[in-house]
Amino acid sequence: MAQERVLLHISIAYVKQIIRVMKLFSRFFIFTLVTILSINFTAIAADPEPNQISGVNGSSKSISKENTNPQIENLLNFAYKFKGVPYRLGANGPNRFDCSGFTSYVFKEFGYKLNRRASHQVYNGMKVERGNLQPGDLVFFGGRSNRGGIGHVGIITEVDDNGHDFYFIHASTHNGITVNHSSNSYYRVRYRGACRVIQPAEPQLSLLDELKKSKIE
Repeated sequence: MAQERVLLHISIAYVKQIIRVMKLFSRFFIFTLVTILSINFTAIAADPEPNQISGVNGSSKSISKENTNPQIENLLNFAYKFKGVPYRLGANGPNRFDCSGFTSYVFKEFGYKLNRRASHQVYNGMKVERGNLQPGDLVFFGGRSNRGGIGHVGIITEVDDNGHDFYFIHASTHNGITVNHSSNSYYRVRYRGACRVIQPAEPQLSLLDELKKSKIE
């Protein structure tokens, strides 16, 4: 009988020890889980999404707001609505486009009438040097033969940090309305120039800046 009591006490002590270990393990697990979750939420909060437009291939392209007229942002968002629309020579949209038909259609939506031919649209804006490109600029390329003149036009959607390379949306013969990068081997050797139809937004002066300006005047 005494032996059974000793065994019972040992069993109870063993069970209590197991319970203590389980409680410690549970607290450690909960602490670790909470720590991991808090780190993840902190990382998400520290990296907010930029203003985005949906790209032709389903990806997203951010639009830099620096020196960008809100009208240009609206124009680019409107242009992206036609992603995947097929190409047809001489077509003005909205179900089919050729390159200059697409640019004409997009700019017309915002009150800008462009010449119908790509080679003539270069006269619809101010010439822009390669290092000063902005989203919304018209960009021109040589045609398939790449012999001198302008044969293709698109709209710049995003400029790389180097200020020289860029993405542009256009009506491609094979892919319809799509986005390409200026480093693409086909377009890199055919670049002819760019022009600006819509001017960037003027920087807004603060009240202090306006008072300083009025004193100078």
